[in-house]
Formats: sequence, C-alpha cells, structure tokens
Amino acid sequence: MKVTILNPEILENLYKNHGEFACTCYDTPKKYAEKVGKSCSESGHMSGSRCEYIKFEIEGDRGTLEQMMRHEIGVRYDEIDKYSYSDRIEMIIDVNPVNIVKNMQSFRYVDKNEFTYVIPKNIQKYEDVNILYENTMKMIDERRKQIRDLLVMHGVDYKKAVEDANFVLPRATNLTLTIGFTPEALIQFMFKRLCTRAQDEIRDIARAMKKEIEKINPLFAQELVPQCQYLLWCPEKNCCGAYPSKEELRIKIKGK
Repeated sequence: MKVTILNPEILENLYKNHGEFACTCYDTPKKYAEKVGKSCSESGHMSGSRCEYIKFEIEGDRGTLEQMMRHEIGVRYDEIDKYSYSDRIEMIIDVNPVNIVKNMQSFRYVDKNEFTYVIPKNIQKYEDVNILYENTMKMIDERRKQIRDLLVMHGVDYKKAVEDANFVLPRATNLTLTIGFTPEALIQFMFKRLCTRAQDEIRDIARAMKKEIEKINPLFAQELVPQCQYLLWCPEKNCCGAYPSKEELRIKIKGK
C-alpha cells in the first residue's frame, strides 16, 4: 500500500485559498485571508474551501479502494468500468477532464499478468492458511492467462480476451486509485475511516493519507481525526471505549 499526494501546493496554501473565498462574507480585506481561513476551519465553516481538491494516488487492493469510492460528498468521478469514453460523451453534455477527480485502474483494459494482491492480517498469522491463500492466487493467475490465450486462439480480439478473462480477478488484486477530496470531505472521510470499527486495510490507508498531509500541513492534519475525538463521544453502535457513548455522556452531564 502506498499513498502519494499529487498536488501538495493545495495543502501549502489551503487556509489562504479558503480565506480568500470566505473574506467575501464580511467584506474582509484579502490581506487577512489566511487568518480568516484558519478561523473558518476551526469553527467548521467550510463552504469557502469547497473549491479546493486535495488529490491522492493510492496503491492498494481493489476491494478496499472500492470502499473508498463509496464516499461521494465532495468527490466526483468518472465511471470508467461501466462506460467507454464515447458512451460517456453521449450520456452527458459536458465531459471536462479537469472535473474527473476519482478514477480507478480498470479491470476491463489492463492485462494483469502476475497480479499482486493483499493478504489480510489474520491470514498472514497462520502459515498453513497463508500457503493456501497464496496458492489460490497463483492458480487464479494461471487460469486467467489460459482463458485469455484460449479466447485469442478462438479468434477473439486480444483486448476483448483480456477484458473477459479479467472477470476472474479477485477483489484482493492490487491496483491504483486517483481520488480528490475537498477539505470538508476529507475530514468526513477520516471521521469514519480512522475509527477502530473501520476495516483494517482502509484504516491503514487513512493513516497513511494523514501522515503524508502532516508533512505538508501539520495544522490541517490535526483536524483529521476519528469522529469520537471531534465530538468527545462515540456515535457508533459498538463503541470501542475510547470515548463515552452518547447515553453515557448524557448521564455524566445530568450527574446521574
């Protein structure tokens, strides 16, 4: 798993750019833009930041990256696996490449020879389970190639044969996702994905994203926390105990 920030300059100027938009609200001089941006961020007034996208390139397994693509607020994407580019043009009037900020490597077009894959932590713990898992992946790789090559022998175009054979690829297959979040959307993403109830693999990605942000904008990184740390109580049904549940907090406030 690897995380790379594609546009670090956005993070470097995040509060200044946010403030330049937000200054309009009270007709504040632009020379105070960075101060205004920080103040708005601290108070949760994020509308002025919605013109900014923090873009990441993430290498990981398809199943985990598909989970990331469930986050839609502040994130737009091109449905590359469902439609060809020409189909997309016919479906919508304006297809502007600069608006595509979520895109995943396609199983349809990429010939995944000797594909790499993620091994869940519990499987890694036990040698016999790990061997069985890896042998299964090796078998899938061999069968996928055989299916592709047999289709070509039957006269199927190579690219189409790759597309059809790739249907056997598991969700553990590693690939690349490019994704862009508004600062507000990234905070919401971290609320859920830094939580102990998040899947291990996606929590690892969230931590890696935060670590990369810390290198550029440590102040903004402090805002990227699990939701309980922000609320000071846990909204989850199965609480880990790091913070009190809502009911426990209510009892404490009432002194009962």
